[in-house]
Amino acid sequence: MSNLRFRCLIDSYLCGIAPFESYIEKGTIDSGLILISFDETEVDIIRTLFKDNVHKGQETYLDKIQLVGTDDYLYIMSQTSLEKKEKMPHSIMKAYRYYKSYKKKQLRAYKHINNELQNNNDGIRKIHGVKFSSYKYTDKVNKMSIPFRLSEAKEKNRPLFVLFHGAGALGHDNIKQMFDNIPLYRQISKEDCNILFPQAPYGSNRGYDLIQSYIKSVKKLVDELPIDFDRNRIYIVGTSFGGCCVWHISYLFPDFFAAGIPVMGKLFFDNDFSCYDVERLATTSLWIAHSSDDNNVTIDSDDYCFDELQKLGADVKYTRWDKYGHSMSGKFYNEEKWTEWCLSKKLK
Repeated sequence: MSNLRFRCLIDSYLCGIAPFESYIEKGTIDSGLILISFDETEVDIIRTLFKDNVHKGQETYLDKIQLVGTDDYLYIMSQTSLEKKEKMPHSIMKAYRYYKSYKKKQLRAYKHINNELQNNNDGIRKIHGVKFSSYKYTDKVNKMSIPFRLSEAKEKNRPLFVLFHGAGALGHDNIKQMFDNIPLYRQISKEDCNILFPQAPYGSNRGYDLIQSYIKSVKKLVDELPIDFDRNRIYIVGTSFGGCCVWHISYLFPDFFAAGIPVMGKLFFDNDFSCYDVERLATTSLWIAHSSDDNNVTIDSDDYCFDELQKLGADVKYTRWDKYGHSMSGKFYNEEKWTEWCLSKKLK
């Protein structure tokens, strides 16, 4: 390295940002997102600031801090090194604008949830509709407000599918998650089943605590659904962020779901495989699907869980491809008989 300067985005969700104030190029402390710039001679100072101000539970962030050099290359700063990577595919200003917009959406989501919690009683209330009826669920225990759609089976005591959407459908419009799950609905609708489409608020994909609040609330919602369905045949399916939801809700509530299909998801956000008791997952039939060239959600967690579940003799299968990247879900849902597999599973 020679005469390099670096730029770095810092989100207040991961690290306290006030100590970096003298290095701010864009953003403010109050906004919760800043872009800092500094000289290569200041790398050790910046590294120490990160170490001293990282939030509890986010310590693994210290080994994968992304910097962009004035040579347009990506650098990964850890607690002990600075490693040069590939050329940046886009400008850091583009990333800054994206995350700034996301932070605003996340703030609006918090305000919306707080308003819902203050002005509504606990429980489900119907908004409108017959087919794909629109509902809202207020859960003061988990401090969550969830809009959802529900497609009811024609007959009573039929299975229930819970469909978790990807990060692109976050919000509270109660629409995007429907479009996100059209390929799944087309398959399931061939059978007479109940289908639940919950929508996660912005911010739910930003870490362990936030996803936990959301999925705990979804489980509580399932418990309180005002329909007659077979509680021994509840199936959970999700893509990307939704695949992460399948993993986490299966882990938190063993012996509740008959089967789960996490597609392009992960249980271990920080790759700390020792922090989970994988045996908790062994009571749920699982069909994992992922591609090794997925750069959005890495496959390491799924590989580890599959190996460990096999050792435990669990009912688990794995569709593992080496191409298609983070777009493999379409091929999986269209070509694999995942609906039939789910419907063959039942709690004992």
